[in-house]
Amino acid sequence: MNGSNDFPGLTDIHAHPAMNAFLWDRDLRRHYWTGDTFDPLASLSDFKLLKQGGVKVLWSALHIPESAYFRNPPIWLLAHFTKGGRTLLKLNAWECLLQMLEGMERQVARAEDDFQVAHSNAELDAVRAADRTAIVHTVEGGHVLGAALPEGDRDGHLARLEQLAERGVAALTIAHLFPNDLAGHAEGIPADQHKILFWRLETEVDLSRGLTETGRAVVERMVELRMIPDVTHCTPKSRREIYELVADRSPVIASHIGVQSMNEVPYNLSEEDVRAIAASSGVVGVIFMPYWLDRTHPGPGLEAIWRTMEQIRQWSGGGWDHVAIGTDFDGFTDPPDDCDSEAQLPRVRELLEDKGLAREEIEAILGGNARRVLRHGWR
Repeated sequence: MNGSNDFPGLTDIHAHPAMNAFLWDRDLRRHYWTGDTFDPLASLSDFKLLKQGGVKVLWSALHIPESAYFRNPPIWLLAHFTKGGRTLLKLNAWECLLQMLEGMERQVARAEDDFQVAHSNAELDAVRAADRTAIVHTVEGGHVLGAALPEGDRDGHLARLEQLAERGVAALTIAHLFPNDLAGHAEGIPADQHKILFWRLETEVDLSRGLTETGRAVVERMVELRMIPDVTHCTPKSRREIYELVADRSPVIASHIGVQSMNEVPYNLSEEDVRAIAASSGVVGVIFMPYWLDRTHPGPGLEAIWRTMEQIRQWSGGGWDHVAIGTDFDGFTDPPDDCDSEAQLPRVRELLEDKGLAREEIEAILGGNARRVLRHGWR
């Protein structure tokens, strides 16, 4: 059991407190509301909820919504009414990303008695030794690397990637919801969210797209910089090409995702995917969104989370070394009714105990596996 000997505490490898704060100009030391239904204004991963849930390591996903969103007139109009929205309309995605990263660092600095940003493995060990919750930066969406650059500017993409590595970013989700310069993307927006009033969000999915030449150069440089490739949102073709390119040189992750045996959509992982991630010594973070986990789209999700974990275990060879939690809380997702915020994550430990897992297996899933990936793939 590779992960259990290095358990840093309860770990979520994908959530969006930074985006929540950036978009709505919020202080993460405060809790606003959670709510019982899908609500993009809710707060599911603020510092109060992280403390209540006993979360000790958070991979904080920095995501700048793609400019394609603002081709939708209602979204364009609503953006004018929030500070974050106006910033998105004024600046390019790269400039916004740097603002979000710096803003998150300021938020954490204000809560330094309990939280601290870790920019490397050594800093992460020090933060946990001081019994603070560690915040680890990740970036979701490779579109930020090419924002406002000339078409085909591969060197510009690589220079920005190097800046992110210097700022301590541990992982990059290469694709997201709309086309970018790096890789093909799978459909990542639920069907009932495509239409807003009279206008549709056109996501331009092309499942035949794989890695571009720029994408290949970016993934190659990620390995050299010790930044972990995240294949969530990639097309199946892009995922295969990333596994082949990275081989055994770095762990590969899928940070917030389900499995195709339970919901056969291209967004989710096949057995081939899970085996390739396991071969890289990576992890699969199970998303806390029943829409993706189960084709029946149940309200409660803990049982679907368990069955997803079980499938990953079986496909990866029978052990628990490649399963993690990647909630996607505050990522415009609809969480499970029975585990709807970071404060309720202790229910996952209870679930795993009820299923009969040993302590070292539970600790591998809840944080040890993710810690191993950082040790092998990060600075």
